[in-house]
Order: sequence, then C-alpha cells, then structure tokens
Amino acid sequence: MRPLTVVLVVPTGVGAAVGGFAGDAIPVVRLLAGVADRLVTHPNVLNGAILSWPLANALYVEGYALDRWCAGAWHLRPVHRNRVGVLLDAALDDSQRIHHLNAIEAARFTLGVDIVGWCETAEPLGITLATGARGTSWGTLRAPGALLAAAERLVDAGAEAIAIVGSCPEGDDRAYLAGQGVDPVGGVEAVVSHLVVRHLRLPAAHAPALPPAAAERVHPRVAAESLGHTFLPCVLAGLSRAPRYVVASEALPDDLGPGAVDVVVSPVDCCGGAGLLALMARPDPPVLLAVEENTTRLGVTPERLGLKAVRVASYLEACGWLVALKQGVALATAPLSRVQ
Repeated sequence: MRPLTVVLVVPTGVGAAVGGFAGDAIPVVRLLAGVADRLVTHPNVLNGAILSWPLANALYVEGYALDRWCAGAWHLRPVHRNRVGVLLDAALDDSQRIHHLNAIEAARFTLGVDIVGWCETAEPLGITLATGARGTSWGTLRAPGALLAAAERLVDAGAEAIAIVGSCPEGDDRAYLAGQGVDPVGGVEAVVSHLVVRHLRLPAAHAPALPPAAAERVHPRVAAESLGHTFLPCVLAGLSRAPRYVVASEALPDDLGPGAVDVVVSPVDCCGGAGLLALMARPDPPVLLAVEENTTRLGVTPERLGLKAVRVASYLEACGWLVALKQGVALATAPLSRVQ
C-alpha cells in the first residue's frame, strides 16, 4: 500500500493564528503525524524554544529546501543521525555566549546529539528587524559573507547540518507576547536560514538570541519562550535527524520526491507560497486542505489563485480527511449524476 505523505505548511512571520507563536503548532503536527505515514514540515512548525517533540515520521525541512523539494529540484534523503555544527554570531555578549555553549553541551550529554563543534563569525552579523505593509515581519543582515564563511568552516570540520544563533535586536513584541501579534523575528530567521541552505545545500535552522526579558506572565501561546535563556535546544534536536538534500539527478530510489505528496495542509489564506504552488501545478497535484481556523496577515486564499482546494474548519477536520484518504473512503457530498 502506498504510504500517505502529507506536507504541513505554516509560514513564519505572517501572524498565523496556529503556528505563528512559540511551537504552538506542535500539537497539530502530533495529530496529523498520527495518521500520516510521512509528514514533511519545516522548523517554524516544530521548534518550541527549549521544547520539542520527537516524531519518527516527521521530516524537519528548512523553508528554502522545502520550496526546492516541492519544485522537484531536490529530493529528501532520511538519515539516522547528522553531525551538527553550531554557528554563533560574534554580536553575542558574554552572558549569551555562555548560555548557548551550556545548551550545546546539554544537547550532547542529555539528548546524545552529535555536535561536531562550534565557531563564531568573524564579525557581527548585523541583524535588523522590519515590518511589511500587511504587518508581516522580515529583516536583513549586514554581513551575509561572515555568516556563510563561518558555515563553511563548520562543514570543513565535518558538519552535516548547521544550527545558527543570531543576535536579534529587541522588537515591538507587546502584541505578540499577548498572543495576538506577529513574531517580530520570524521573518528574519527565514532570511538567515535560507542563505545558508541555498549556499551549502545542507539542513540549517536559526535560533534567535534576544536581550534578556523581565520576568512576567505572558500569553500561553508564547510561554515556551519564557522558559530559558536560549532557543537552541529544539533546533539541535530537529537538525540531528533532518533529512539530507539531494539534487534530483543524484537521487536514489528510496529518496523522497515531490511526486510522493498526497496532501498539503495550509492555513486558509496563505496559499501563495512557492512550494505549495509548485505542488499544485504538478500533473497529478495533491489534495489541498485549507484550514479555516488558521488565518494569517496575507489574505491569499486558494480561490484567489484559482486553486482547487477542500476547505476544512479545523485541523481536527483535516485529520478526518486524512483518515478517509488513507482508508480509501470517498466522502459523498453531492447527489450521483448520470453519465450521458
């Protein structure tokens, strides 16, 4: 029987009602992974600061790599273990550096993550934060060359995946901490990881280093961010088992290509991503489940793009559709028509 392969997409920095906060989509991943044989998603969905949840059938695929995979340029090769290199921004202060080095050692001795070593960039990355016209978050970095050079040093030392700790300035996060706004660093995190993955074709993910916050009660959606001094543990756990990225011309029969995708699950108004559009443009497109309970700042519905989609009210209903597809049950929604 063909394995049921599901792609779960929740872009970062767009104010997603589910998945736009501190690992608040992990319960959704656990739900869908309980039905799917293979679930492909990205770090934004699976990262929860110092919290994460191991799922043997979930593939941790960085956003740029996800787009390349959906377009058919890359395939995914599951692994048992990656050797992870950790890249620290030279802008970290002494306290931040110590906290992150302690997190690295904790991941080695508590989780058994294979960490090849760490290095520091030759100069501060100069990360800045910005806000788009629709309230989405993005940003820039002043020294991309320093980022890539440090990543190359880790690869030369044997790293097969790169964890990046960038020093992020403090943004206006009052609405976010109240469980209502957009993650102010989400957009620039994608910029940083995209650069490394595009340059090296290796798994990478970003853990922001933020100024210390005062102790205060925050909204439950972002409570994971208040638990410690670093967001690195979940990134190390995810990268330790992230699939390798293989160019399509070098793929082996067991490598996963986009033709294996049966279902894409997306927020209802966030259907304009490059990866999703590439999958839906295939001759045999997957089923697109647009989840109405998950709204974003983008307003790009499948109908606006002329995409055929099944609207579902919630992720629980999406799970029901996955069960029906896996069991081969056709859900009748209209009277039977006579074929002339």
